[in-house]
Amino acid sequence: MLELKNINVQFSGRNILKDINETFYPGEIIGLVAPNGTGKSTLMNVIMNYVKPSKGTVVVNENLQYTSKKNEVKIHQIVSMMPDQSDLYNHLSGIEHLRIYCSMWHSDPSLIESTINALNMESYVKKKTGTYSLGMRQRLCFAMQIVSNTPIMLMDEVMNGLDPNNVDIISKILLKKKEEGKIIIVASHLLENLESISDRIFLFKHGQLINVSDVSSGFGKNEITTVRVREMADEVNNKFLNEFPETNIQSLANGISLIDVTDFNVEQLAEIVVFLKENNQTDFSFGNVTLNDMYSMYYLGGK
Repeated sequence: MLELKNINVQFSGRNILKDINETFYPGEIIGLVAPNGTGKSTLMNVIMNYVKPSKGTVVVNENLQYTSKKNEVKIHQIVSMMPDQSDLYNHLSGIEHLRIYCSMWHSDPSLIESTINALNMESYVKKKTGTYSLGMRQRLCFAMQIVSNTPIMLMDEVMNGLDPNNVDIISKILLKKKEEGKIIIVASHLLENLESISDRIFLFKHGQLINVSDVSSGFGKNEITTVRVREMADEVNNKFLNEFPETNIQSLANGISLIDVTDFNVEQLAEIVVFLKENNQTDFSFGNVTLNDMYSMYYLGGK
């Protein structure tokens, strides 16, 4: 278990993280979403004790805290962060990097071979990393995290530079690690992918963590909660609100209008369809609120 208790971080008088209280449990993938510079990486660095909070405590497994160097060593056997590509040594091969990480965390050496196979790295893993492409280096960094085999894994932009096939491969590995009981915290700009693999997703706003499910009742539900209308004219929007005064409409910066129909029955949904067609709004669909919608609401403006 990983607990964040009243975490605060300030830089130059600005709140980067403010009053963060959250608990993460074994067998969870946690998604973090926000534009660059809003606190995602800072939060991970606080969890690793690379950045010390101005106030608050990180607690691992109910009682371990960063109160001494000895405790830090113990925590870092439980919590690891995926290395950055700049951490790679160009004169060493990929497999040498994996052996170093396996040795540092005293994990099972058989993980090296199985991870190489799972990530299709056999053709280049024995070559020096200075010859690797961006995607190859990213896969190696992910593989290093996996062979460390810690109960808690932090990953900042794990999918960076990867093609769709490798995004799919890594997603399947993450889901397998979740089944093994790992706590995995992933920050990513690939929102559809993050939505598909995460158990809980948090946005950053004014230094605080906000659970997307608390923001929109329609997020993540396997039922119709939203009518999505493309390029809904203002006059049609106003007319709609006059006819359906209890209905909430969220207009996004990308030209999409979301009509909240969470509590609507079939007859009410049919009335909306008739209204949209009568007002020449034919580009619409039924579904639910997506993570892309949430991102647009929070970070790209709208009304």
